[in-house]
Amino acid sequence: MRVGIKQFSDQLEQYREDLIKYKDKYDYIELYVYPDAIEYLKSWCDFKAQFDVDFTIHAPHFSQHVNLADESYFEDNKKAYKTVNTYAKELDAEYTVVHGGMDGSVEEIVRQIEIINPYKMRIENKPYVAPRKPDSMVCRGATVEEIKYIMNNYGCGFNLDIGHAFCSAVSQGIEQIEYVKQFLELKPESYHISDGEYDNRIDIHYHLGDGDYNWTNIFPLLDKNLNWTLETITKKENKGLSRVVKDIEILRVC
Repeated sequence: MRVGIKQFSDQLEQYREDLIKYKDKYDYIELYVYPDAIEYLKSWCDFKAQFDVDFTIHAPHFSQHVNLADESYFEDNKKAYKTVNTYAKELDAEYTVVHGGMDGSVEEIVRQIEIINPYKMRIENKPYVAPRKPDSMVCRGATVEEIKYIMNNYGCGFNLDIGHAFCSAVSQGIEQIEYVKQFLELKPESYHISDGEYDNRIDIHYHLGDGDYNWTNIFPLLDKNLNWTLETITKKENKGLSRVVKDIEILRVC
């Protein structure tokens, strides 16, 4: 198992000391790249060179006005992914995690990514509904069928987010563990891990143990040879990485 921790492109100075202090605890950083964040790239490249850190990339999504499922966002999407691809190449990232978008269609997602060509793309499954507008917007890539369509028609890998799968299952009235098993049939190449509320359709990103997911039932389903990225730190958190280290310790003994 390779365990990664999530960071945001503008947070290096905020977390630098802890990233160095806990260097032996994590195996890589999954860096969420903001569309207008090219100014921070050199600092991350210097950090990588100095401390020999591996990277994966997380592309921006709807919160940053990126929406691959909607044709009207295409020009903004191209600009955002120019930054994303530059980060990925300069940091020699293992892959880039991509969200499908909101509303729109999976056909539009495939059309856009064929042009944009995200660097070593892995599509990520999503909750069925948007957290800010759960009764008026739906996420593309929330179902097994849509993820399979994107994979088959573009030819990319798959990053399985456990919490997103649970949320989508709740929205669709499907038993949560069984829905994870359906996603596993698509042979994901990496995972996103965070805790949540088992019967909630909204994704929360709790630290492990702060929610009510039964990890005893979940962990045995997952391949320990893959990357497991903890998404238990959010862009609003400012308490350092000590709590994330506890999350890592839980994964190491699972």
